[in-house]
Amino acid sequence: MKHYFKVYKTLLKLNLSELFAYRAGFVNSIISSSLWGGFQIVWVTLLIARIDSFYGWTKDELILITVNYVFIIMGIFHLVFSRNFDRFSRIIDKAELDLILVKPLDSQFLLSFWYFNYASLFRLIIGVPIVIYLIIKIGISISLINVISYLVLIVFSIILMYSVWLSFSTLMIWFPRLSNITALLYNINGISRFPPDMIYELKSFILFFLVPFTLLSAIPTKALVKNIFSGDTGLLIFLSVFLFYISKKFWKFALRYYTSASS
Repeated sequence: MKHYFKVYKTLLKLNLSELFAYRAGFVNSIISSSLWGGFQIVWVTLLIARIDSFYGWTKDELILITVNYVFIIMGIFHLVFSRNFDRFSRIIDKAELDLILVKPLDSQFLLSFWYFNYASLFRLIIGVPIVIYLIIKIGISISLINVISYLVLIVFSIILMYSVWLSFSTLMIWFPRLSNITALLYNINGISRFPPDMIYELKSFILFFLVPFTLLSAIPTKALVKNIFSGDTGLLIFLSVFLFYISKKFWKFALRYYTSASS
């Protein structure tokens, strides 16, 4: 484990060097990311403008769910993982995976943590004050337990999202040019801006596969502002642990069917 930390520290330094080499791209990423996040808040605000509550959530609480998703959860995901998943198709299609598999490190680790998107730090820097502002606006008292619960559940949400993305990206072992799968996942992730109660109310078996996505932001938000630990909290924790295990096993299973360039 200590060796992996050293490797990751080296990767962080390399990514920082890349940042200084391409500063214009770094600034563009910050601007586009901030504008996209702002648009999401405006869109949800307009969507709920004429209602007082939505499935038991007030307007400000619904906006807080969106902020948690757009700036906190996706901020962390873009910071650590998104660039790595974006290159999955190219690595497999161009047989660059061969170079990773021969290294004396876990291939999943190298694929997942090779790139670090420093520009997404600014999304978190913007998001945290907005979260604090909305908490003050809602007018609730937040205890240390609330904050700790919120942060822990954010971690489980990231694990859950990572596991789902890894499972779908693993399909590229069999279908190397399935590059549009990441675009599909970004679109499906958008359901995280809404509470899971919406899916439950629809009572459609077909839509139940969306439930994990609706848990990503709503459950940490609920722990922060409603101080409620419901069955959904346990479901989030269970799914994150279970799907992480399954995704790791699925990746190792898929590697058996990988055809290297030398083959």
